[in-house]
This record gives sequence, structure tokens and C-alpha cells, in this order.
Amino acid sequence: MSARQAAPGCGDALKVMSFLQRRPDFTLEAFSEYWRTVHRAHALRLVEAGYLRGYIQNHRIDTQLEGFVWMADGAPELWIDDIGALQRLVTSPEYLHGAGPDEARFMVPPAVACVARERVLREAAGDLPDGAVKLILVFRRNPRLAADAFAARWLDGEAPLLLPEAAPLRLTRYVAVEGAGEPPFDAVECSWWDSLDSLRCEWALRDAARGQPLVDPSATRGMLVHEEVVVPAGWYARAGVA
Repeated sequence: MSARQAAPGCGDALKVMSFLQRRPDFTLEAFSEYWRTVHRAHALRLVEAGYLRGYIQNHRIDTQLEGFVWMADGAPELWIDDIGALQRLVTSPEYLHGAGPDEARFMVPPAVACVARERVLREAAGDLPDGAVKLILVFRRNPRLAADAFAARWLDGEAPLLLPEAAPLRLTRYVAVEGAGEPPFDAVECSWWDSLDSLRCEWALRDAARGQPLVDPSATRGMLVHEEVVVPAGWYARAGVA
């Protein structure tokens, strides 16, 4: 699957959304290169062993947006069947003797991670164009809202939270699920745009106050990335793997 194609959902599978900080002795370019080559090979062993149903790498774009607080240098997205699959993954030989120890060779462990459920609010009409960029925004819920009330309202949205008049190529939201420990954040929103310039124009018109009844604006973080689909979600079904 091309990195410019929209990555579909994966049925009822959960998604692990993680955020990686590069080691201080790595440039952003060196970090990305190691992640997409050496560490990718370790991650694919976890896919082959059946622990992962899909795998995306989001590589940070080295640019600035006004008023933007950066979350990390890279963000992997992993589809899993359930929370038990994640527990089996981190105790597996493939992880303990491969991906696990390799993390410290290019990033600062542990990664910030959350197990979440995904909803696609706007699907791409076709292949994403060359130069498409992805905006990832990470939120903490308004502390006056209970988790279940927040989740219902969050997954019922129709437009980017801070850009209510914008029409991204694709829009998804994730909400943290119960049973996976205390999450470091409550929700994630991903939107895809045809170019960095078009996103800059929309971002300049953002309405930060709009999100205040739902989220804590002081805790909002984000990333601007190029998405690289390593293993498309749902590949097991298409490959005939049980």
C-alpha cells in the first residue's frame, strides 16, 4: 500500500497510539532513517508472529506552526485485536529479544502510549495526493466531564475540533479505552491535508475556544507528519490469515 493512500480502519480492532522522542545524539533525519529501516524490521517480526494487525509510522516534519506545542519526533500506530494481545506482545520473544531492546538504540524509552478505539469521521475519496501531510492533535478531556460522556461526544464529531469550517481530505478520532491502565491522554484527532501550505492557511483560522467545553486547551499537543503505511490495517483478512 502506498503511503499516499488512505489507511482504512480495522473492524473492531483497537489501536495503540504511541509517541517517540529521539535520542539526543540523533538528528531528526537519523532518527527517522533508523526507525524506518532497522527498527521497522523488528516490528515486522511482531506482525509476522500475529501480534499486530496493522502498522503505521508517522514521521515528524521539521517545520513550525504558530502556537503549536510539539508532542514527539515520531508516532507509530499499531492495530491489535484486544488489550490481551498487547500484553502478549510485550512478553513475547520477538519483542524481548528484538524490538524491545532496540528502542533504546534510537529513542528515549519509554514511549508515551495509549490504547484507543478509532472512528473514521471523514474518509478520503481516493488516493491522497503527493505532498499530503497529516496533523495529529492530542487532547486531555475537560476535567468536568466524565470519561464516558467525553467519549460519546468526542466520537460524534463531524469536523476538526479546532478547525470547524475546514474540510480535510480525511479525518479520524481515537478515544482511550478502559482496562489499559491510566492513559497519558484521553483522545487523538488525525486530519489529512493536500499540502503543508493549505494546512498553514487553515491553521491560521483555528478557533481554540471552540474546544474548551470538551477538552483542556492547556494540555493540547500535536505533530505534523508524513504518514508511512508499513502494514495496512486488515491485511490478515485479505491475506487469508486466521
